[in-house]
Amino acid sequence: MKKEITICFRTSDDLRSSLEEAARKDRRSLSSAIELILTDYVSKSGLFPQQQERRRHTRKAVSIAAQVKSGAPGGMQHQAVVLDISLSGLRLALPKECTPEIYAGAEAPQFEASFTLPEQERPLRFLCKPERVVPFNGSIHVGARFVDTKLSDYQQLQQYLI
Repeated sequence: MKKEITICFRTSDDLRSSLEEAARKDRRSLSSAIELILTDYVSKSGLFPQQQERRRHTRKAVSIAAQVKSGAPGGMQHQAVVLDISLSGLRLALPKECTPEIYAGAEAPQFEASFTLPEQERPLRFLCKPERVVPFNGSIHVGARFVDTKLSDYQQLQQYLI
């Protein structure tokens, strides 16, 4: 989703403090927390335009800091943001310079994505295979499917998504 509009609104100190606390607990920016709250509200009201879901597992929109390590020999670690996640895969935003290391196709090297879910202590690690790589506003978005993970990490993700 392209973000090109800024919205400003007035609120009470109590609501602002509560929103800041919620954002801190979820380890996200205040702006990201407010966007998720508003998106959820509008989606539940039936007013948000929905696209036909073709995936086996529904993706949940998130904004979670992550680290991505290329599986290629001498692969480097990069900072990323998980944009959405499901039981079978995720979508990441990565710096544009990662393109040579993370690309889609039959020969694409697998990579490891590690991140900590909101309100959790332990980071999860997933071995991923890139399926789609798209340039987007000076970065790249990578759609990837999970190839392998520890059962405990998968179960923690499953609990979060339910």
